[in-house]
Amino acid sequence: MRVAHRPAASLVLAAAATMTLLAGCSSGSPEGGGQGPDPSAKAYDPPRKFGKGVKLSADENANAEVALRGTVAYLLNDDGLEAYNTRTGSKLWTVSGPDGMSTGVEERFRLKDDAPPVLAQQGGRTFALFAYQDYTPGSGTTADESSAHLRAVDADTGKVSWTAELPVPAGKSFGDDSTPTVVGAESGTAVVSVRTTPEDGSGETRSAITYGVDLNDHQVKWRQDDFGAAALESGTVVGAQLPDAAQIDSERWFADDGGISIVGRSASDGAVRWKDSRNLYGLKIERVGAGLFSAEVSVEFKENPSDFELLDTGTGKLPPGMTKDSTAAILGLDCVYDQRSVVVCEGEGSLAALDARTHKVLWRMSDDDPARKVPTFLTAWHGAVYGHVAGNGYVILDASTGKDRGTYDEGFLRAVNEYGGLDQDLTVYPATG
Repeated sequence: MRVAHRPAASLVLAAAATMTLLAGCSSGSPEGGGQGPDPSAKAYDPPRKFGKGVKLSADENANAEVALRGTVAYLLNDDGLEAYNTRTGSKLWTVSGPDGMSTGVEERFRLKDDAPPVLAQQGGRTFALFAYQDYTPGSGTTADESSAHLRAVDADTGKVSWTAELPVPAGKSFGDDSTPTVVGAESGTAVVSVRTTPEDGSGETRSAITYGVDLNDHQVKWRQDDFGAAALESGTVVGAQLPDAAQIDSERWFADDGGISIVGRSASDGAVRWKDSRNLYGLKIERVGAGLFSAEVSVEFKENPSDFELLDTGTGKLPPGMTKDSTAAILGLDCVYDQRSVVVCEGEGSLAALDARTHKVLWRMSDDDPARKVPTFLTAWHGAVYGHVAGNGYVILDASTGKDRGTYDEGFLRAVNEYGGLDQDLTVYPATG
């Protein structure tokens, strides 16, 4: 998932079709009604015009991960989940946890990573799933205790439905930087990744555990040690298989002696479906969507410049139809699926788009073209690319052609749906056309 930064802004937001949550032992306190679309709100797919902004009654200085659902915004911060009415800006409900809990938002922000709230359908209801780590300091002869959990919250009411404990293997523990993350949910299974540390807490060595949790009986179906899941799509979980001496730096996994590999596993039982044969010294994986994931890899030596790859989730190989031209067009870029038919990729001074089915280049623009200014890429949704051009304001491009399709007055948008767009400063601009 792409994370972009607005100058002088501290809040990170991202668009997503699914959603994740937060937790802690306690207070689901509804402050409003259901979270479906406001009957008075008109949908525009995609929005090309926006009305006067409404500020959400939230702390804009707190880092947060955000998902939109109808006319509701779900904000996950490090110690709780909040739901807001995007038409009025009012808070609908809050779920918060005990002292010492963490949803991993702050650590993901440090890693320039993002995991918007994951919404899962189960039994005719919509649940917000969140993972959290809970730390209890020791007292007297009692040792410190750290645990990880997956929690399901009714997305309409904010009521906690159930909580599943995620067991830690012997010899390892969950530390302050465990970064519990709901990677996704499909076909009744939620996939959760939690970073681990040696039980004695010494050194910089880190690893990860990935869990498959059954959404019906709320039990852990499978667990894979030393595997950090990062993407889930069409029944395949993609992640980093880690050696004993792995560490994590400002953005990625690395190992001085190599031994990292990219692996695809079955979401139903954790079994290996495919494994990249390369010996990697550094790796960062991000889900793109449309059956694709991106991998930033370092081969031979961790000091080597890393390569950027766009790979098929089902096979771990170059996607069918990807050519040398399309590979060159996205080389070193950050890619986002528009949730319909186009993958938009941004790089240093360039913007490009691929057909999500054929993986052919649809268009490309760069600073080399004197006739056009390359916009700063904000987000893409349902055929529209939202951007900002220095000196020219906000622009909307056609995702299939790259041509200008209009401008709008304001909104450094990070999340868009048919009812409006959410700015990084937590202002919601309702769709008007």
